[in-house]
Amino acid sequence: MKNQKRLSPHYECKGIKVFPRLDLLKSYTTIGHPKNSLIRDYPICIFCGGDLRSNNKTHSHLIPELFGKNSSINNYECDSCNKLSGKWESSLGTFLTPLRIISGIKNKKGKIPKFKSRLDGFSFLTEIFQDSNKKLTAKLATYNDYQIQEDGSGKLIFRLGSVNPFHIYKVFLKIALSLMPDEILNKEDWMKEYLFKEEVDKHIFPYIFQIFTNKIIFPSPVFELKTLTAPRKFHPKYLLIAYFGKTVIEFILPIKKIRNRIVLNMPPVLEIQSPRPVYSIEKIDLSSNNNTKMDMYFDFQKK
Repeated sequence: MKNQKRLSPHYECKGIKVFPRLDLLKSYTTIGHPKNSLIRDYPICIFCGGDLRSNNKTHSHLIPELFGKNSSINNYECDSCNKLSGKWESSLGTFLTPLRIISGIKNKKGKIPKFKSRLDGFSFLTEIFQDSNKKLTAKLATYNDYQIQEDGSGKLIFRLGSVNPFHIYKVFLKIALSLMPDEILNKEDWMKEYLFKEEVDKHIFPYIFQIFTNKIIFPSPVFELKTLTAPRKFHPKYLLIAYFGKTVIEFILPIKKIRNRIVLNMPPVLEIQSPRPVYSIEKIDLSSNNNTKMDMYFDFQKK
């Protein structure tokens, strides 16, 4: 009998075999970080090519403050693109509200937002918020939003209002392009068109991967743009890792050469917190360009 090649665990995703890995730090290196924000002296917008001299009066953040207060600046975006991204951030704000409540991330007024669910045919909305003692509190429209098992484990469900998933994708892509050094951005200029496209095509792997940590490790948002340390056939060339509050999100930039499989190195969560028996990684599909109902789940252990 011939030796059979052992296949690594994988799953199917939109016709592509996905092989998860946990060695991101070995495979990728950081090439962009908000602390090293690029001060570009361009006469044109790096996203659309519009004239900055006549269309650049609005102060904008490289990292939206929806992720938490930060001092990152963006001096190379025209007002038209800033206005367009403001439209995308409407969906991002809805998507991030549960994460901000769990992590205690305050808004511009210094307050932690309150979550209000969809009505979904119930008599009133579920409300979830932090009280004055920073305890998570809920007024439930249905007990299905707070599921608890006999062993004390449970699941808190946020039934989000309408969001446009592809708009969320575009916010992450815009941040990644903003962090890209000029010499690389010039080579990868083709990625910019996805900020203005209305449909997902084969070059987009339209998922983000979300991991929750045990405690708040990132009081201020940290974003890192990473690239492969050496060419690899099935690895995405660029990844964006977002750290904020109790959350780590991994975003895959558009892929030029599409293959039937992809190797994804998950965020280095073991580097930022102590090991635990199980890590829950949520895969969120951002391929739809229509307003969509979305639910977000938080696992917990009742003390």
